[in-house]
Amino acid sequence: MKRKTISTLLATILLSTVLAGCMSNDATEKDNTDVPKTEQTEVYENMVANNPTDAMTLLKEGNQRFVSNEMANFDLGQSKRSELVEGQDPFAVVVACSDSRVTPEHLYDQGLGDLFVIRVAGNILDDAEIGSIEYAVEHLDSSLVVILGHEECGAVTTAVAKDDDPLGTETTKYIDAFLDNIEPAVAKAKDTDVSDDELIDETTDINVKLTVEQLLEESSIVSEHAEAGDVEVVGAKYLLSNGEIEWFEE
Repeated sequence: MKRKTISTLLATILLSTVLAGCMSNDATEKDNTDVPKTEQTEVYENMVANNPTDAMTLLKEGNQRFVSNEMANFDLGQSKRSELVEGQDPFAVVVACSDSRVTPEHLYDQGLGDLFVIRVAGNILDDAEIGSIEYAVEHLDSSLVVILGHEECGAVTTAVAKDDDPLGTETTKYIDAFLDNIEPAVAKAKDTDVSDDELIDETTDINVKLTVEQLLEESSIVSEHAEAGDVEVVGAKYLLSNGEIEWFEE
């Protein structure tokens, strides 16, 4: 009697475990069907861009993959890391905002060693940023420089608020260091008679365009390469809402 009871108990436990496992698998499969997956292709080789046009094409194609959720499966393993120990050859420089939502390597879907990225609040340029760009252009042969702004930029929003209410906007001397760089864009945007969210959007666009002009005016190295056709400097804006990047091409 005791053996039958034990056998019955063990059988009950085993059956419960099997059923629970089946239910768990069914639930997992159901949950997974509701989650969009990123389609990955075969492993991508890092592409080479020998001129500004090719570099622009690579970035546009990469952003399209990002938007369509078909990210390239770049080699991020030891073989690629070992290869890059020998040196780097980034085909483009991207000056982007420090905003955590704006990561150029992801937005342009590029692999290790492809982009020379400089990130600073408001995607502004001071001496250090310009020097970094010059290094990439002169010593790494990067053929494209992108000044990348984005929607809902906190630095731009604060710059507009400070311009409206200097005493009521809390900042520090270090925050003011980059806000002062955005002030000319705020002033120019206000001349267009837009307001509220439109003013912030307009300031964002103008800030990018003024930064492009600043780089070409202040860096003889970049401007000389641009005049020779070896380098192109362009502006762009990342749209948080859909992942697309708008280009401010001439």
